[in-house]
Amino acid sequence: PPPPPPPASKMSVLELPEDVVRRIFEFLPHLVDSVRLASVAGKFRVAFESWARVKRHVLDIEQLETMRLPDLIVFFRLAGPFIRVLQVDCASFQKESLLSEFISEYCPNLEDIHYSNVNDEFHYRTIMSRMTHLKRVHIECMDTEDVLHFDLDANQDLESFELVNGCYTGKHLCGFPKLEKLVLRDCLLWNSGEFGIPLKSLRILDLDDCCFEVMSQSLYQKIAESCTNLEELIFSGGDANFEVVAQLPNLQRCTLKTWITSNELNIGFLTVLAENRGNKLTHLHLSGQFLITNEHARCLGQLSSLQELRWTNNDILEDDHFKFFNDLSQLERFGMTWCALAGATGMMRLVRKCLKLRILDFQDCEQITEEFIINAIGFCSKGPGRNLVINLKRIKISQNILSHPDYLSPLNHVKVNFL
Repeated sequence: PPPPPPPASKMSVLELPEDVVRRIFEFLPHLVDSVRLASVAGKFRVAFESWARVKRHVLDIEQLETMRLPDLIVFFRLAGPFIRVLQVDCASFQKESLLSEFISEYCPNLEDIHYSNVNDEFHYRTIMSRMTHLKRVHIECMDTEDVLHFDLDANQDLESFELVNGCYTGKHLCGFPKLEKLVLRDCLLWNSGEFGIPLKSLRILDLDDCCFEVMSQSLYQKIAESCTNLEELIFSGGDANFEVVAQLPNLQRCTLKTWITSNELNIGFLTVLAENRGNKLTHLHLSGQFLITNEHARCLGQLSSLQELRWTNNDILEDDHFKFFNDLSQLERFGMTWCALAGATGMMRLVRKCLKLRILDFQDCEQITEEFIINAIGFCSKGPGRNLVINLKRIKISQNILSHPDYLSPLNHVKVNFL
């Protein structure tokens, strides 16, 4: 018989090499679990610090609400210096003063804070005033009438600020030289003398579904004159006086949405862009029931810089408008969502005229039919052939199209994806 195997060597977990111990932390689900393991022995603590130093740790404050005070002290002493991202649900009021104090004292390297369910009391706001390295702040409020008071002045490296469903008075964001992204979504904005949007360094400005106390030419003019570095603009409204925004020298991506009081698409804005062949604008998304006329379509058709054009929730755009899309020479992607009138005729005009068009996205569009797919296959099969991807979601086209003889033909260059 073969000799018995040698007895397995016994090794204490404390004898494991440090690199193996560091690997253990990778499999623990939460930072609090890692701290518990680090508290077992000095060797684990050293390994934890080595592991934590190269990670971007996220702390969800909800995980600490049931923790006893001695455990909280241990947690923050060990993990505090390594926490970079903080998530705070302000609807929970347990230990908020205590936790705010611990975070302010032991987490000096915080870079991101995400607040949710914020109200006008907002006790956790004190954390921001005691930080010095914040780069990104996101605040989601419970009510647009909640006027927030907070202090970010010590965080001069702030790069991004987002306020959702709150009231912005313009007093909190002046003097941040590195602020590149400003999002004020579903907010009440007070466009008064104190409207202190810091515009000069912005690259992204999102004023989506905001209600202005006073909407006037002054805000548009301020954006046009100050946002010389702006690359992306998201805006709801934009009727009278909005044309000055078209002067932005570096605008590349623009999303315009209808507002409650108006569905006018400013023709002056499109005219200025058309005169400059779109300038640097590469992506345009029009959302809502904009009143599209032939004049609007003619201007849109002259934006030769466009690489992507999207329409959403529009029952006015129709096939005849595509007759004016004559100079979209760089267009590579086109999309429609919930557009009821535009169909096969308009799409084939687009395919024929836009020779760089490679991707079509359709969702919930009643007039996109199997006939269009077959016609696109026939057109793209001519000459050397041209590849075209058509993505369909909730479109009345059966997947039987994938077994159609024209689709299976070796000459076919069209790929259909059902999403």
